[in-house]
Amino acid sequence: MEMQLNKILYTIVILLLLSCKGTAQENIQSTSNSQNIKPVDKQIDFFSKKYFTGYNLAIDESNLSDHPYFSYLDCKNEGYFSVHFIPKENDLQLFWSEDYYKKTDFNTYDFEKDNKKIESLIKNNLNAYNIFSYYVKNKYLDSNNGCTLESVWLNKNTNAEIYLYNHKSNKWDLLKSESSEILPPYADNKFFISNFPNLFPKPNKIIKQEKTFPSDLEGEWAVNCGNGLTTFSIGKEENIISLYGNSIYINVQVEKLTDREYILKFKNIATQENWVEESLKITESDISKDKIIGKFFIKKDGKVELHWIGLYNMKKQKLDYAGKDFSLIRENRGKNPVILEKCS
Repeated sequence: MEMQLNKILYTIVILLLLSCKGTAQENIQSTSNSQNIKPVDKQIDFFSKKYFTGYNLAIDESNLSDHPYFSYLDCKNEGYFSVHFIPKENDLQLFWSEDYYKKTDFNTYDFEKDNKKIESLIKNNLNAYNIFSYYVKNKYLDSNNGCTLESVWLNKNTNAEIYLYNHKSNKWDLLKSESSEILPPYADNKFFISNFPNLFPKPNKIIKQEKTFPSDLEGEWAVNCGNGLTTFSIGKEENIISLYGNSIYINVQVEKLTDREYILKFKNIATQENWVEESLKITESDISKDKIIGKFFIKKDGKVELHWIGLYNMKKQKLDYAGKDFSLIRENRGKNPVILEKCS
């Protein structure tokens, strides 16, 4: 009896030892696995409201950016980054680099007001831009003279990370990491286009442009000469076409291709009345002066066949007045090309 009892006690002791061994092994395995887990840097959402400091085009008093951007600096935590809105198309690039400040008096200009103005131009047209973030971590910043945009510098062997905003996933994709000697705001259009050419439309192959000649036409044309409001008037010094009834008239550049063929380009606004609906008003600086807005052919019977294209709006990246908003198309029962008769 005593022997059986001893066997039972022995068995219990063995089971307890095995159980403790198993638990110890699990603890060792768990500890080992946790040590193999590498910490992952939390990706910054560069569009987070807490980082937004306002859109800029002026880097400082003597330097202008060729595209909209904003930057953020925190020497202790996030570091230094700038978010760049690089237009995909050449026309929009020219708008920001040449036209935006074209008529600006920098002696009296208030750059602080740029934020809202720039925001209104890009917020509903983000797909027209490749949006990059140029990011330098805080460990690369030399802030011995203070942590301000004017005083901070980059250490030697600085490494910058360049991200692209993914419009589909609404996340930032890391494109590349490279050594850097430039502070974030000073990256320009050429920097991004040369580094990431596949993200931008390839330049069109050089096409031999048709040679044009000064217009030799004079006269006035209309769908119906009895309606003197919507006309196309060509003279020696100015060429005016009714864009929208008797409310908007524009000056056009008329260029001759052949004896019977001419092209039209936007020149400027002749008149635009205050009562025009806001959605139909045009801003002269938004309209391309290089794009052809229409072609017309003089028929054998003296009438004109106008093939209207529309005004190319660089800001919206689309054609304005391409359809029935254009008076002559509306008068022609919505048909394009428009047949015009000569009135004088």
